[in-house]
Amino acid sequence: MLITHIRITNFRGWEDLDLKPRGHALVFGEPRAGRSDLIAALTRVLDPRSTRMQPTTGDVHQDMSSGTLVMAGYAEVEVTFAQLPADVELEADGALEPLLPDGTVDGSGAANPAAPLGLRLAYRVSYDATTDSLDHRVFYPVASDPTLDKYVRVPTAVRELLPVVFFGASRPLQLRAEGVLRRLVTDHDSVNATAALQTLEADIAAAASTMSASAAIQAVLDAVLTQNGPARRIGDSPLTAADVQFLPEDGSLAGLLRAVQPMLRLDQAGPLPLASHGSTAAAALSAAEALLLCSAIPGAIVIGDDVGEGLDGPTTEHLTGSLRRASSQVVLTTRRADAVRAFETVEVVRLTRHTGSRLVHQVSPPVDRKEASVHRHIQGQLLPALTATTLAVCEGRHDLSAFSAADRRQVATVLPLAAHGVRLISADSGSGGGTSQIPLVANLAKQLGYRVVAIVDGDPAKYATEALAQIKAACDAVVRLPTSVAVERAILIGASVDHIRAAASVFPTFGQPDPCLGRSDNDVVAGVTRLLHKKGLHEQFFTALVDETGALPPLMESALASVALCSSPTYTGPSQIDLVDLSTIP
Repeated sequence: MLITHIRITNFRGWEDLDLKPRGHALVFGEPRAGRSDLIAALTRVLDPRSTRMQPTTGDVHQDMSSGTLVMAGYAEVEVTFAQLPADVELEADGALEPLLPDGTVDGSGAANPAAPLGLRLAYRVSYDATTDSLDHRVFYPVASDPTLDKYVRVPTAVRELLPVVFFGASRPLQLRAEGVLRRLVTDHDSVNATAALQTLEADIAAAASTMSASAAIQAVLDAVLTQNGPARRIGDSPLTAADVQFLPEDGSLAGLLRAVQPMLRLDQAGPLPLASHGSTAAAALSAAEALLLCSAIPGAIVIGDDVGEGLDGPTTEHLTGSLRRASSQVVLTTRRADAVRAFETVEVVRLTRHTGSRLVHQVSPPVDRKEASVHRHIQGQLLPALTATTLAVCEGRHDLSAFSAADRRQVATVLPLAAHGVRLISADSGSGGGTSQIPLVANLAKQLGYRVVAIVDGDPAKYATEALAQIKAACDAVVRLPTSVAVERAILIGASVDHIRAAASVFPTFGQPDPCLGRSDNDVVAGVTRLLHKKGLHEQFFTALVDETGALPPLMESALASVALCSSPTYTGPSQIDLVDLSTIP
């Protein structure tokens, strides 16, 4: 079974969402862009227990743009399924609908008789402003008319038949009724599992009774319950030690299992409570339980929020990849770039809100070799910046190294680019960068909903005019170094010859000759610039130079300030900032 269409209207922070998953869906994006609300919406439709709890006004979209609070009259979530299991088709007979090739319902009334059948389920919570009350239900859209308050509700039996597993960060190794381990044990061998738990209950009760009958305990209890003390008034007749029994919790099996917690022997520490082994151990065991549960349900759809929280990178990638392989479909959200590595590019869904509205973005599959080459940036550079708002794209790896070093060395009173939601990346995907690559990277980043700012060298106009026009067309803004100034020269501006000579002594440490030795002062800049351009070491030389001068190169500082300025979604200044007159740069 597959989810082929998700439509959300006025649910929590979502005014409108129309998502057609391309098989698996891994959802990530900016903070507050709606990842958790998406999972909550799916839970309301698919979890048989979802309507047992009363909804809240927070479930219905609220708008303060007019200055006063306006609440929508309803919130609705609709999910379309394809490739239905036979038992679901049988139980939902009469609610099945023909599907179009894209997985959406064919509502034309003239569907192809051979079209596959799908099933739509919808959840609606309605708000009555007069009584300030809420009502909710799960229904079949094909047989209902909300405008007439007519609903054909979905029986709980149908939702229980859906092979859906909700993946959550629950406490692992729990034998209590709601624990995943309890469900796994019961599904594996319910008869022996029940017998083992009943034996535990009886043994604990017998052991507690034996303890209660101890002469030492009986003697003290009789003294506490003596009729000469305050306890004489708590019963209708005199109490004795025989009236007191000690049992775990309330004496029930459920209470006993709440008290029984796992002890683990890891490394050389000996048996310790799971909580004492740290959050990673608990998260890994919880993930292992969830994976086993998913594997036990053929054709399962796995739905989970913030997958990978508490796990290290490789374990996160392993978990998400295993869930993807073990399930017919996963719909997972994450804040971890490692999780995305287990998915195909077309399965990635990015959510944004920096434009003022929540939006959903998916990358189009590459159509030729050139686009396929550019797609390397997704795994290499774009996904590590998955929660950033803006990408600042440099021409190549040397530019990235230098600007990153400058950003790290900003004075304490200046916010780094990360504080503005900016991530520096390079247009070089491994086969060379340059101005010609920036539009390709920018177009890819825009498909994923990033705001894009380019940082380019000041190439002479006769070489850069066409390339610069293409960059400006692809990016939201461009920051351009002064004419004929590349990053190697920008590093040196503001430093004296003596400072440059002193900093150049770092080159021999990395196996390169000092380009200042034997050169006149007039040739020092050219020598250092040439070596940096050919051999790299931008970051190492930059760090040494800043240590000598005690300040960032003013042109680098201005470039970073300009990137921060035009990276804001509310920026309304010129789309190109030319760093020519340093005194005019904010």
